[in-house]
Amino acid sequence: MNPTSPIASDDPRAVTDPPLAPFVYGDGGVSENVKAGSRPADAARAAQAVRKSPAGAKDPDLVALRASASMASRQFAILWHPLISGMAASQDRENAAQWLVTRLLEMLPDHTVRFGWGDREDAKSGRSRRLVRLLDSRLGWLGADNSIYQSLKTRFEKSPGEEAETAIRWESANLVLELTPDASREKMDDAASVSESDASKRAQPFGMVWIRPPQETNDELQQFAAMVPSEVLTTTATVFFSRPVSGKLGRVASILARWWSRRGIVGIVVLSVLMLACIPVAYRIPASATVTAMNARRVAAPIDATLLVAHVQPGDHVTKGMPLLELDGRPLRIELEAINAEIAEATKDEDIGLAHGQIAQAQLAGLKRKSLLRRRDLISRRLNQLVVASPIDGVVIQGDLHHSLGTPLEMGQTLLEIAPTGSLEIELEIPEVEIGFVDTHAPVEFYFPAIGRVAYRSRVSSIWPSATIRDDENVFIAKTPMPTTEEASGSDHEASTEGNSALYGTESSVASTSFDSNLRVGMRGEAVVLGPTRPWVWKWVRIPLRKIGWVIGW
Repeated sequence: MNPTSPIASDDPRAVTDPPLAPFVYGDGGVSENVKAGSRPADAARAAQAVRKSPAGAKDPDLVALRASASMASRQFAILWHPLISGMAASQDRENAAQWLVTRLLEMLPDHTVRFGWGDREDAKSGRSRRLVRLLDSRLGWLGADNSIYQSLKTRFEKSPGEEAETAIRWESANLVLELTPDASREKMDDAASVSESDASKRAQPFGMVWIRPPQETNDELQQFAAMVPSEVLTTTATVFFSRPVSGKLGRVASILARWWSRRGIVGIVVLSVLMLACIPVAYRIPASATVTAMNARRVAAPIDATLLVAHVQPGDHVTKGMPLLELDGRPLRIELEAINAEIAEATKDEDIGLAHGQIAQAQLAGLKRKSLLRRRDLISRRLNQLVVASPIDGVVIQGDLHHSLGTPLEMGQTLLEIAPTGSLEIELEIPEVEIGFVDTHAPVEFYFPAIGRVAYRSRVSSIWPSATIRDDENVFIAKTPMPTTEEASGSDHEASTEGNSALYGTESSVASTSFDSNLRVGMRGEAVVLGPTRPWVWKWVRIPLRKIGWVIGW
């Protein structure tokens, strides 16, 4: 037995707070009446008997009763009163439980004290129990996955038989104390808020204390069990369960704890996933985006000739009528001189025939002269086309001819491509399985890796009626006007205040605002066309469900 325990101490000066007062039984010189009177109820009867005894009586039993009443009063004031008052001063049940375990551990050093509480149904509807919290003097608060928690949970929720229906009992070498609050006090508290029938259906609070002695002996624990009054257990339970569950949110937690379980967690997770999956969002259709020139003009070789001079290169700004390149006209000039000579000879032959009356010869010479004149006009027109001029105002976007000087050109061969200034558009490649969800004026969001800091927005302006093959995929081509610089770099706040028309732009706004100078023809990026509103999960299950329906014929 531990000599520091107040239960085993024989020194009256050890009566301090915490644990005070020695408790002596049997061999300590106190009669059996004293041991019986060590409980509060017996002490009260002993005190009443002492008051009724005649003055000066020296009956040994009365003296023993007087000593018993005095000792029981000291025991309650020193041992149990601090325990109960400390619990009453606790802010919540967790603090009260820690105080209870700490005080019991001070009374029984080297012992293991575990305190668990929960609730049980009323006697009218059954005696099923449910463990809510468990505190261990060595390990602290134990969770539901702990093996000790699982073991004590089974013992806690097991309904005892009638022979074991007692507040103080032994389970093997362990002492078990049941904490059941005063039923009459609880009914008085419930009467103010609920009816008696409703209160009878509520789960009743219930607690249990397990005390395990050291391995070598349990004598000290047996003496402690002999001196625990059942009234103190009832008072302790009443005070403990009068504390809030855990601060301000304790009562909410107690309600949730009645239905919270692992099944409940799984159900809540599944329900949350289903709710998120059914959130209506705009159906996002991915597409490839390419910057192209709007109303671009191609400049081709007007005649078969050799490239002589190139005046421009890609990126140069040009104006209408500005020379772009020159072709070699020397072969045409030589041919023109030969034709002029033939024309002169034909004219002379025509005149001689008319002078000699050779009408037929004169007519043949005249026809030859007219044919040569038409050939001369054609060559003259070709000579006027040796200098190729720009058909529009714009910028050269394709055609570097400086490395092709002296190269023979064929009539109709594309030499340059000129785009009007600021007239760029985006070409979208929409998969054919998604074209049914794309409408004209549908909002489009896209960005280009080369300009990653800017998120562009626009709207679909037109959709090609027929599909085409791009990168071995069957796609539909949609055109969108290029977003303006203001729309491309605008903040979220500006977008929210300007509305959808300012956010995605229209053709009229595109025509009146300058474009982002960082965009270049031929840039490729990614785009998302916003389609109709659908559940979030619809994007992932639409095609599989369609295929399954096709297979089963639904």
